[in-house]
Amino acid sequence: MNRKQRMKLKKICLYIFLLFILLINEPFAQKKFLFDATKAETAGNADWVICAVNGSIPRSPAPDQSTITQYTLETYWTGALSSWGIDLVKLGYKVESLPPNTQITYGDVSNPQDLSNYDVFIIDEPNSPFNDFEKTAILYFVKNGGGLFMISDHNQSDRNNDGWDSPKIWNDLMTNNSVKSNPFGISIDLISFNDASTNVLNGSSDPLLNGPTGNVTNIKISAGTTFTLFPSLNSSVKGVIWKSGVVQNTNSVLCGYASFGSGKVVFIGDSSPADDGTGQAGNSLYPGWLGVANGDHRRLHLNASIWLAKKNVTSVFDEIDHPDFALSQNYPNP
Repeated sequence: MNRKQRMKLKKICLYIFLLFILLINEPFAQKKFLFDATKAETAGNADWVICAVNGSIPRSPAPDQSTITQYTLETYWTGALSSWGIDLVKLGYKVESLPPNTQITYGDVSNPQDLSNYDVFIIDEPNSPFNDFEKTAILYFVKNGGGLFMISDHNQSDRNNDGWDSPKIWNDLMTNNSVKSNPFGISIDLISFNDASTNVLNGSSDPLLNGPTGNVTNIKISAGTTFTLFPSLNSSVKGVIWKSGVVQNTNSVLCGYASFGSGKVVFIGDSSPADDGTGQAGNSLYPGWLGVANGDHRRLHLNASIWLAKKNVTSVFDEIDHPDFALSQNYPNP
């Protein structure tokens, strides 16, 4: 065995060791989910938060999540996403909100809610655009192993009348950033429609449709939009649910996912399926979590959440053939 072969063998052994450490620690480290509330997610009738207390959105939901049991009702917290948050706690995860007027950062050790401290970042229908720094933070978070849950709504759903709706905001993040143009291989279509679709991907191994919380066979869109996929820009992008009556290809996708770097992203074209129908006083909400689609909305979002929280170990094996030990730019840190 020559020197070059010995070096490659050492690198392979190193990656196998790192993978082993990753796998043995995976079940024991409590995964943390962060729900964004910095982008006007409560504007108008929107209530896309897991908990609001007297009109404010605290970092830690109240009552404290340590008091939640398997019998706790979603009304324990006030917010249209309280069902999602409480179900995640029941599965053993920790959840927090990123309150209004705070910053989305990655690699800022002075920020206790820096994205590097979380496994999954959930952004449900943003109504204010991301600035350049926030775009960089979000994309580096995913690229370095984080999970991003992207929820859009229909075209012209500008709830705070600032000229930005969620399709425009998400498309701007993906096409106007300093990290990579269209990193996820998707574009949000500027349309609005209603649909009760059973046009789901066939196959029993899909993590979103056939995950730990059950099988998903349909979705109900109530004024939502679709996605167009671009596999030439990201070969991992995949649709799992399409609009009724269309061929399962790269157009009219209602829900799908992709990898980027060592992280992952899930995208859905409507905020209604995550809405549990209860929230702060005065809001007109929709019982999408359990009230329609035979409970499939709950199963879809929880399967996707669990999948996003799991480390993408395939990237480790990909590096074995082409390991790179060069020193690089120290942003983001850690």
